[in-house]
Amino acid sequence: MLRTFTVERRTLALLKQLQQMSLLQNSRLVGGTALALQLGHRNSIDLDFFGEFQNSYIDFLNTFNNEGLTVNSLQNTKSIHIFEIEGVKVDIVNYPYKWLEDPIEDDGIKLSGLKDIASMKLAAITNRGTKKDFIDMYFLLQHFSLNEMVEYYKTKYDTNSIYNVIRSLVYFADAENDPMPKMYIPVIWDEVKSVIKESVEKISV
Repeated sequence: MLRTFTVERRTLALLKQLQQMSLLQNSRLVGGTALALQLGHRNSIDLDFFGEFQNSYIDFLNTFNNEGLTVNSLQNTKSIHIFEIEGVKVDIVNYPYKWLEDPIEDDGIKLSGLKDIASMKLAAITNRGTKKDFIDMYFLLQHFSLNEMVEYYKTKYDTNSIYNVIRSLVYFADAENDPMPKMYIPVIWDEVKSVIKESVEKISV
């Protein structure tokens, strides 16, 4: 059962409404919200949909407007469309990488499994880890070893290059001043860093 208490009621309703649209049928919810719905560890506010899309930015914008939704455009590139819909930030990303698991489908919501989320979190931290990303990694380490997650990453992105991944896992400077998210399972930031550091020290590469 999904931990829907981690998402505001209006965000949850929007999530279900968006996933009923044909334009998003080939996508799945990923990121912090997908993880929070499965683990129940923290509040999450954004919706990230990854998949393969043939639709243009205008197609998405027209569909949302036709649904009577209040929409603002935040970013539009060839692969990434970012909107604010009913006050919720929504990312739609054309995603060419393989999925490691079939999506989880529950109560009108289709979301990524933990293996895909773990590998994508490693990718996010490698680019620029936020405090939320490191907290998510801390909780993922209660389900997988770091060795396992690195193997998922290598498979998903078809790479053996993990030096930057490992280095980024112990670089917390950019995240230090981020606010702590609202936690449903309490955790201390210093503990998050300590557990991740210990996992990195134990990893075999």
